[in-house]
Amino acid sequence: MTHDARMNNRRANDASDTSTNADERHVLMAPHTHNTAPNADSTSSPDDSGSRMPGLWTRTLGELTLSYVPDAGVAMIPTRVYPASADGDWSGHRTHLTGGGHLAMGCGALLVERRGTRLLIDAGHGRISGDDLEHFQHAFDHVKDLPASLASLGVDPADIDMVAFTHLHDDHTGWARPDAAEDGRSLFPRARWMLGAGEADAMTAGSAPRLAGGGERITFVADGTEIAEGVRAWSLPGHTPGHTAWVLDSGDGRQVVAFGDAMHSPAQVQHPDWEVVLDHDRHGAERSRRQLVEHLSRDQVFGFGVHFADQQLGTVDGGNWRPWADAADGASATG
Repeated sequence: MTHDARMNNRRANDASDTSTNADERHVLMAPHTHNTAPNADSTSSPDDSGSRMPGLWTRTLGELTLSYVPDAGVAMIPTRVYPASADGDWSGHRTHLTGGGHLAMGCGALLVERRGTRLLIDAGHGRISGDDLEHFQHAFDHVKDLPASLASLGVDPADIDMVAFTHLHDDHTGWARPDAAEDGRSLFPRARWMLGAGEADAMTAGSAPRLAGGGERITFVADGTEIAEGVRAWSLPGHTPGHTAWVLDSGDGRQVVAFGDAMHSPAQVQHPDWEVVLDHDRHGAERSRRQLVEHLSRDQVFGFGVHFADQQLGTVDGGNWRPWADAADGASATG
């Protein structure tokens, strides 16, 4: 299919529903045969879904302690994730691909600790069962599931004060759903659920995943609302109507923006016009990406991209994503 045909097909099938269809996810994922040479858009590429996936890490920035809590990793077919791109466009982005030419993507949560408060940003993919089980067992590399990752950090899920969701898609709400624990109880019994106000309609319409405890635990917040000390909402709609980044102030002049699915890959820093096939409003998503890239270009502003494989924490320098390999202020890494 040509580039124009892909785009026309995508536009003809734009949907207002913000949920992620399981069959659509299957199409996006890298195939799993093992006997052919790698090619970025081949349907017979080797399974390399476990390559370049992030492990658990901890960084200290001023008053903040940030930890990536891995849940899973997956390899995707780049041109299917980004229908505006062509195979040749990825030649300059090999550092974001696996050895088999697939787009490496992580899935997990960011733990934010400050003065005794523990907050999670997003909640991973969650338990995999039912019709998805066989496919996802092959597609996903479970580095550590999220509860085990929290245990490695010495954190009990019952000690999480709130979970701030960037949006209501399955791979961001997993361990906060009613089916997260086998006994049906909430994995995070004390946590409040924080969401951008624009996600309310999707939840009311039933097109978003359910969260444990229902509406009594949910707080919808407006753009700019501070939900905890140094943590405020930044509305970046487009991927979903209420997609929200969470801006973390370190207390020493630095800032980290956990931007969820406003960008899925560092390649979008150079190509903010590349829509993601799951974007609810492609024009709104592009506006938000351009706004985000401009903000991340400022001094002392860093970004956290949960899907950015092993390049999650970084900044924008000269129009490119620059991973922050050596965090200032005494970084430590584990796992």
